[in-house]
Amino acid sequence: MSTRRIAGPSSLLGLVLLAAGCMPMHQPATSALPIGADPQTRQLAAMKDDLDSVSPRPGTATVVSQARSVVVELQGLGFAQVARQPGKSLNQKRILAIRAARLDAMRDLTEQVHGLHVSGQTTVRDAVVHDDVLRGVVDGEIRGARTVRITPKGSDSFEVVLALSPDTVRYIARAARR
Repeated sequence: MSTRRIAGPSSLLGLVLLAAGCMPMHQPATSALPIGADPQTRQLAAMKDDLDSVSPRPGTATVVSQARSVVVELQGLGFAQVARQPGKSLNQKRILAIRAARLDAMRDLTEQVHGLHVSGQTTVRDAVVHDDVLRGVVDGEIRGARTVRITPKGSDSFEVVLALSPDTVRYIARAARR
């Protein structure tokens, strides 16, 4: 007398999962697009395929590589008004406005390199906002900034653009980590 055993639902599920593990699970998004897909959808699908090729999928081996950070030239922008300067003559006020705009550009560079510390405080009285204070503080050291241009803007203000080379940015970042 021979005994026959019929596969139950759990063993059938196991066979399906085993077969699925042998087949590639990933289909590129660009190949799954309908024929009449618009250009924006095609671009989005191509971006998804690019991201999928970078990020590991479950069950695949991952290769760890040293990521190189790309540092570009940073530019700081500063503005100042001539009329608001405390000088006695118009020329003295112009020179002070250029110095103030340069200092504002340095602050902008410092914010880009070292970041901005933001703090806030809100006072609520009788379920109504009574006072809301937001404060930003920039703290850091900038060396080696070069003046790109000083441009008069209108008749009463100046714009100053300063720049830091990639090597200088790397040096400042290394010094700040210590």
